[in-house]
Amino acid sequence: MNNTLITPETVLLNLESDSKQDAIHRLCGHMFLNKLTSNPSELYDDIIARENIVSTFAGCQTAIPHAISNHVDQPVLCFARLGDQMITWDGDDEEVLFVLLLCAPATDDLKQLRKSQSYVFSSVAQLISQPDVLERWANADQPQTILTDLQNAFADHK
Repeated sequence: MNNTLITPETVLLNLESDSKQDAIHRLCGHMFLNKLTSNPSELYDDIIARENIVSTFAGCQTAIPHAISNHVDQPVLCFARLGDQMITWDGDDEEVLFVLLLCAPATDDLKQLRKSQSYVFSSVAQLISQPDVLERWANADQPQTILTDLQNAFADHK
């Protein structure tokens, strides 16, 4: 996994959102503003279609919505810490503070794509199982804090 998967521009430390759909919508818009998708509406539809198959709530106040889409040209990981309050992801007890949106182009080799997604999911799972990481993310005032944790986790899984 290369270091361009997530950049300082794709780390949002104060995303104002009141629902899962709103958070995903805002992240797709952010990707559009950063020229990572030319069609945020269709990308949103792809992510919601995937979300409707099975929830992407990962536990530990974290959700990892993801999609394979024709509306991105390269794999992208966006990190968002929600602003004033957590949102309910799918059920009454699934409160989310952190959203990691993973998008991959549909043109990639499917076997390689699944391997890459698994790599990201396992790295994130290891991170969110550590209370000190969650606390660091909750209190981070610079994107680099998040980037360092994720990049170190990705390097550890090579």
